Amino acid sequence: MKTIEETTTTVVYRSEVLHGVHTRLAALAPTIAWTDDHPVVWRIVTGRKSKAFGLGSCVYIGWAQRSMEPDAILERARHMHELIECRQPYYTLDSIFVWRAGFAIQHYQNKGFTGGFFQQHDANYPRSCLTLDYTPESFHEVLDRFCAWMDPCYETRRVTVNGQTVRTFPDKHSHQLP
Repeated sequence: MKTIEETTTTVVYRSEVLHGVHTRLAALAPTIAWTDDHPVVWRIVTGRKSKAFGLGSCVYIGWAQRSMEPDAILERARHMHELIECRQPYYTLDSIFVWRAGFAIQHYQNKGFTGGFFQQHDANYPRSCLTLDYTPESFHEVLDRFCAWMDPCYETRRVTVNGQTVRTFPDKHSHQLP
Protein backbone atom coordinates (compact mmCIF):
# COMPACT_ATOMS: atom_id res chain seq x y z
CA MET A 1 0.00 0.00 0.00
CA LYS A 2 1.08 3.50 -0.73
CA THR A 3 0.01 6.56 1.26
CA ILE A 4 -0.35 9.76 -0.69
CA GLU A 5 -0.69 13.13 0.93
CA GLU A 6 -2.47 15.85 -1.06
CA THR A 7 -3.01 19.50 -0.29
CA THR A 8 -6.25 21.10 -1.40
CA THR A 9 -6.75 24.81 -1.84
CA THR A 10 -10.21 26.25 -1.39
CA VAL A 11 -10.93 29.68 -2.81
CA VAL A 12 -13.39 31.71 -0.78
CA TYR A 13 -14.84 35.02 -1.93
CA ARG A 14 -15.64 37.18 1.08
CA SER A 15 -17.17 40.64 1.36
CA GLU A 16 -14.88 43.32 2.73
CA VAL A 17 -17.92 45.26 3.96
CA LEU A 18 -20.20 42.54 5.36
CA HIS A 19 -17.62 40.06 6.62
CA GLY A 20 -20.06 37.22 7.27
CA VAL A 21 -21.02 37.03 3.60
CA HIS A 22 -18.84 34.66 1.62
CA THR A 23 -19.06 31.97 -1.03
CA ARG A 24 -16.95 29.40 -2.82
CA LEU A 25 -18.86 29.96 -6.04
CA ALA A 26 -16.78 31.99 -8.49
CA ALA A 27 -19.97 33.00 -10.31
CA LEU A 28 -21.03 35.01 -7.23
CA ALA A 29 -17.69 36.79 -6.78
CA PRO A 30 -18.73 39.68 -9.09
CA THR A 31 -21.86 40.22 -6.99
CA ILE A 32 -19.81 40.49 -3.80
CA ALA A 33 -17.37 42.90 -5.49
CA TRP A 34 -20.22 45.01 -6.92
CA THR A 35 -22.08 45.12 -3.60
CA ASP A 36 -18.89 46.04 -1.74
CA ASP A 37 -18.54 48.92 -4.25
CA HIS A 38 -22.16 49.89 -3.47
CA PRO A 39 -22.33 49.20 0.28
CA VAL A 40 -25.81 50.70 0.58
CA VAL A 41 -27.01 47.50 -1.12
CA TRP A 42 -25.84 45.46 1.91
CA ARG A 43 -27.96 47.80 4.08
CA ILE A 44 -30.96 47.50 1.75
CA VAL A 45 -30.97 43.69 1.62
CA THR A 46 -30.40 43.26 5.37
CA GLY A 47 -32.84 45.92 6.59
CA ARG A 48 -36.58 46.43 6.42
CA LYS A 49 -36.69 50.06 5.27
CA SER A 50 -36.92 49.16 1.57
CA LYS A 51 -40.29 47.55 0.94
CA ALA A 52 -39.24 46.58 -2.60
CA PHE A 53 -35.87 44.99 -1.78
CA GLY A 54 -35.50 44.75 1.99
CA LEU A 55 -35.71 41.79 4.28
CA GLY A 56 -38.98 39.97 3.67
CA SER A 57 -39.57 41.35 0.17
CA CYS A 58 -41.45 39.01 -2.13
CA VAL A 59 -39.16 39.82 -5.08
CA TYR A 60 -36.74 37.21 -3.77
CA ILE A 61 -37.03 33.45 -3.96
CA GLY A 62 -38.79 32.06 -0.87
CA TRP A 63 -35.80 30.67 1.05
CA ALA A 64 -33.96 33.99 0.76
CA GLN A 65 -36.78 36.38 1.68
CA ARG A 66 -36.43 36.52 5.46
CA SER A 67 -33.23 34.67 6.27
CA MET A 68 -30.14 36.44 7.59
CA GLU A 69 -27.90 33.52 6.65
CA PRO A 70 -24.97 34.58 4.44
CA ASP A 71 -26.29 32.62 1.43
CA ALA A 72 -29.67 34.36 1.66
CA ILE A 73 -28.11 37.83 2.00
CA LEU A 74 -25.91 37.10 -1.00
CA GLU A 75 -28.91 35.85 -3.00
CA ARG A 76 -30.75 39.11 -2.34
CA ALA A 77 -27.69 41.15 -3.36
CA ARG A 78 -27.32 38.97 -6.47
CA HIS A 79 -30.90 39.70 -7.45
CA MET A 80 -30.37 43.46 -7.19
CA HIS A 81 -27.05 43.19 -9.03
CA GLU A 82 -28.69 41.33 -11.92
CA LEU A 83 -31.44 43.94 -12.12
CA ILE A 84 -29.02 46.87 -12.20
CA GLU A 85 -26.83 45.16 -14.79
CA CYS A 86 -29.88 44.07 -16.90
CA ARG A 87 -28.64 40.48 -16.86
CA GLN A 88 -31.93 38.84 -17.79
CA PRO A 89 -33.54 39.08 -21.24
CA TYR A 90 -36.62 40.81 -19.83
CA TYR A 91 -34.60 43.45 -18.01
CA THR A 92 -34.01 46.61 -20.04
CA LEU A 93 -32.77 49.99 -18.93
CA ASP A 94 -36.28 51.43 -19.28
CA SER A 95 -37.89 48.59 -17.29
CA ILE A 96 -39.69 49.67 -14.13
CA PHE A 97 -38.01 46.73 -12.36
CA VAL A 98 -34.52 47.99 -13.20
CA TRP A 99 -35.60 51.54 -12.40
CA ARG A 100 -36.95 50.64 -8.93
CA ALA A 101 -33.68 48.86 -8.02
CA GLY A 102 -31.68 51.93 -9.05
CA PHE A 103 -34.14 54.18 -7.23
CA ALA A 104 -33.74 52.19 -4.01
CA ILE A 105 -29.95 52.39 -4.21
CA GLN A 106 -29.99 56.11 -5.02
CA HIS A 107 -32.54 57.19 -2.41
CA TYR A 108 -32.18 54.65 0.42
CA GLN A 109 -30.32 57.03 2.68
CA ASN A 110 -32.67 59.97 2.04
CA LYS A 111 -34.91 61.24 4.81
CA GLY A 112 -38.32 59.55 4.92
CA PHE A 113 -37.36 56.65 2.64
CA THR A 114 -40.07 54.01 2.76
CA GLY A 115 -42.17 51.99 0.38
CA GLY A 116 -45.65 50.83 -0.35
CA PHE A 117 -47.91 48.53 -2.30
CA PHE A 118 -49.11 50.44 -5.38
CA GLN A 119 -52.23 49.08 -7.06
CA GLN A 120 -54.34 49.95 -10.10
CA HIS A 121 -58.13 49.58 -9.82
CA ASP A 122 -60.81 49.60 -12.47
CA ALA A 123 -64.51 49.95 -11.63
CA ASN A 124 -64.75 46.33 -10.43
CA TYR A 125 -61.38 44.82 -9.52
CA PRO A 126 -57.85 45.55 -8.40
CA ARG A 127 -55.48 45.07 -11.34
CA SER A 128 -51.74 45.72 -11.77
CA CYS A 129 -49.71 46.02 -8.58
CA LEU A 130 -46.12 46.60 -7.59
CA THR A 131 -44.20 47.37 -4.41
CA LEU A 132 -42.21 50.56 -4.87
CA ASP A 133 -39.98 52.59 -2.58
CA TYR A 134 -40.26 56.37 -2.34
CA THR A 135 -39.46 59.39 -0.23
CA PRO A 136 -41.87 62.22 0.58
CA GLU A 137 -40.14 64.37 -2.08
CA SER A 138 -40.17 61.62 -4.73
CA PHE A 139 -43.64 60.21 -4.13
CA HIS A 140 -45.30 61.87 -7.15
CA GLU A 141 -42.41 60.85 -9.44
CA VAL A 142 -42.80 57.23 -8.28
CA LEU A 143 -46.58 57.42 -8.62
CA ASP A 144 -46.22 58.78 -12.18
CA ARG A 145 -43.81 55.95 -13.00
CA PHE A 146 -46.26 53.38 -11.66
CA CYS A 147 -49.14 54.90 -13.64
CA ALA A 148 -47.06 54.81 -16.83
CA TRP A 149 -46.32 51.12 -16.17
CA MET A 150 -49.77 49.85 -15.16
CA ASP A 151 -51.87 47.90 -17.63
CA PRO A 152 -53.56 50.23 -20.15
CA CYS A 153 -56.15 47.56 -21.09
CA TYR A 154 -58.26 48.43 -18.07
CA GLU A 155 -60.40 51.51 -17.51
CA THR A 156 -58.46 52.69 -14.50
CA ARG A 157 -60.52 54.52 -11.92
CA ARG A 158 -58.00 54.93 -9.13
CA VAL A 159 -54.56 54.04 -7.82
CA THR A 160 -53.97 53.09 -4.21
CA VAL A 161 -50.88 52.83 -2.05
CA ASN A 162 -51.26 50.48 0.88
CA GLY A 163 -55.01 50.56 0.29
CA GLN A 164 -55.36 54.37 0.36
CA THR A 165 -56.46 56.14 -2.82
CA VAL A 166 -53.70 58.46 -4.04
CA ARG A 167 -54.91 59.24 -7.56
CA THR A 168 -58.27 59.09 -9.29
CA PHE A 169 -59.12 59.10 -12.99
CA PRO A 170 -62.48 60.75 -13.59
CA ASP A 171 -62.56 59.87 -17.30
CA LYS A 172 -63.21 56.15 -17.07
CA HIS A 173 -61.65 55.56 -20.49
CA SER A 174 -58.24 56.86 -19.66
CA HIS A 175 -55.46 56.38 -17.17
CA GLN A 176 -53.18 58.95 -18.71
CA LEU A 177 -51.12 61.11 -16.41
CA PRO A 178 -52.67 64.47 -15.50
